[in-house]
Amino acid sequence: MEFIKDIGIAGFLFFLIKGLVWLVLFALVYFGLIDKEKVRVLKSKLSFWKKTVR
Repeated sequence: MEFIKDIGIAGFLFFLIKGLVWLVLFALVYFGLIDKEKVRVLKSKLSFWKKTVR
């Protein structure tokens, strides 16, 4: 039972941090500190697991 609680806490922290990073990223784009094209390039580099359509 402790293992399941540990996984729950780790999962919660993972998604909390992930959500905060996305909010900061959107704020940086909104205020013009980061260009939208740079975000697209970063997103394409991070989505390596998606199937490429040719």
